[in-house]
Amino acid sequence: MREPTLPLKGFWTLLLAVGMGLILLLLFATLEPRPLDADALNYFPASLVEEGRRFAREARVAASLRALASLGALAWLCFHPAGARLLARLEARGGDRWWRQVAWVAVGIGLVTAAVELPFAYYLGHVHERAYGLTRRSGLSWLGDHLLGLALDTVVSTLLWLALYALIRRSPRRWWAGAGLITAAYSLLLAVLYPVLLLPLFHQVRPVYDPQVLGMIRALAERAGVRVEKVAEVRVGHESSRINAMVAGIGPTKQVLLYDTLLRELTPAEVEAVLAHELSHAVHGDLFRGWALQAALDAASMGLAAWMLCAMRGVAPLGLPGPHAPRGIALLMLFFSLCNVAGGPAQAALSRRAEVRADRYALELTQNPRALVQSFQKLARANPGDVAPPPLVEFLSYSHPSIMRRIRAAEGR
Repeated sequence: MREPTLPLKGFWTLLLAVGMGLILLLLFATLEPRPLDADALNYFPASLVEEGRRFAREARVAASLRALASLGALAWLCFHPAGARLLARLEARGGDRWWRQVAWVAVGIGLVTAAVELPFAYYLGHVHERAYGLTRRSGLSWLGDHLLGLALDTVVSTLLWLALYALIRRSPRRWWAGAGLITAAYSLLLAVLYPVLLLPLFHQVRPVYDPQVLGMIRALAERAGVRVEKVAEVRVGHESSRINAMVAGIGPTKQVLLYDTLLRELTPAEVEAVLAHELSHAVHGDLFRGWALQAALDAASMGLAAWMLCAMRGVAPLGLPGPHAPRGIALLMLFFSLCNVAGGPAQAALSRRAEVRADRYALELTQNPRALVQSFQKLARANPGDVAPPPLVEFLSYSHPSIMRRIRAAEGR
């Protein structure tokens, strides 16, 4: 084995510093004390503003620690001798068949990261939600869904790793082009299947028959110039108080999805405002834009990953004999995870831009700023969060503008 070259050391040092640094920056910005937003008190009780801030702070701290723990586990596997020995043993369990080696390593790494993340996932998904009255589920019910999701993720990710390593074995230096196409096709397939296959695994989804709701949606869609063939209700009210709506699916699976809590808690005018916002994403092709951007970023990161795997040949402690060695999966997982963290603020900014446009579109379509503001108020009550987060926190992690920023924009301020 050999020591890493200076450029390789610099590559990993920079990537780890940026990734870990952004997570720590978000953590410190979250914990910085600050007074309540005075303007927010004109729209919400002080108790709700304070509770939402506390809820968001606790969630961000737990999520940041979860990310650090996961990255730390992957870094241990990649750069610590004990981690490298574990990967070598997993690879050896596969015998002389490359596909069995890949499966053993992929599943093994997945179990390590899942075990490290489990306490944080349980806290975020159950304990924290239950403490604020957002879920009525038992811990066993949460665990069942979590294990189901983990099983599905393990099967799908293992199949993807097998496909990726088939490409790497075929073309050790140019595999990234085919891999980019595979990941783009996979993400597109997920978008197509989400409303008809994936969502029903976890929630009951049924058609909406209410003529008032159907008439409102079809009238909105006609004004927006989009076709809406299917409208479905997602039943979450028996286990959660959260409110949501979305336009999901592509082509034949495209449909409007409404939480039953939204239909129960919002007035018809407020529901119309929320739906007009969601229709904007369909009108402006935000789903496709996001997919195309992600596909381009994935292809670029794949190209860099191909260079990295070649450069890591023979480097201690992993000692890869070549890019095709299955224990390199740990390096790829760490690399892609750090890339996601590093690119997070830019992706969040682009998402906020689309959401701002959707709010403007909802105002143009409904001409009812009061209903839009009231929908924001009810969304904030049903989905606790910081209605006026620190600007740095919003910049680093918010996919939507803060509630107070959206209210001010709706009122023309």
